[in-house]
Amino acid sequence: GGSSSGGAATAAGLSTDQIVAGLKEALRVGAERVVGQVGAVDGFNADPKIHIPLPPSLASAQDTLRKVGLSGLADEVELKLNRAAEEAAPKTKELFWKAVDGMTLDDAKKIYDGPDDAATQYFRRIATPELRATVEPVVDNALKEVGAITAYDQLMGQYKALPFVPDVKADLQAHATELTLDGIFH
Repeated sequence: GGSSSGGAATAAGLSTDQIVAGLKEALRVGAERVVGQVGAVDGFNADPKIHIPLPPSLASAQDTLRKVGLSGLADEVELKLNRAAEEAAPKTKELFWKAVDGMTLDDAKKIYDGPDDAATQYFRRIATPELRATVEPVVDNALKEVGAITAYDQLMGQYKALPFVPDVKADLQAHATELTLDGIFH
């Protein structure tokens, strides 16, 4: 088709269709880049902005753990939470692409004219339930695979043997899933 096809011409002489197509392509590339970046080794672990800390209940026990020489085990659990997130991230690419494919003209306009994080907000709104459903089992599996669960159980075994310690029960899976999503959206 000629330049007049597909929607009204804009100031730049691009049709709405071309703008939407360009935006979708940019979002696909962007999603792939982000997922590739955070899904690499140390993508989460070495990035202070998205690094996954220990769950709050464990973090508060960390002082006690340090005093009795168990902080190494706690550090290992923390590292493995990040490894699990790095493992899960690449599996989300398809869902981002699906969200891009399902984007309406109206969505695209809102993103195009919206604030800097308009695309992120769109993905968060559209894709979060599906992303969670995808990320959860992967994180769960990765936590087992990278040994986070074992490390956590070991840590808790040692920790509970200490006198006068508060009870700590961390939901590693929910914690890691939530922060994996936050990291990707970041």
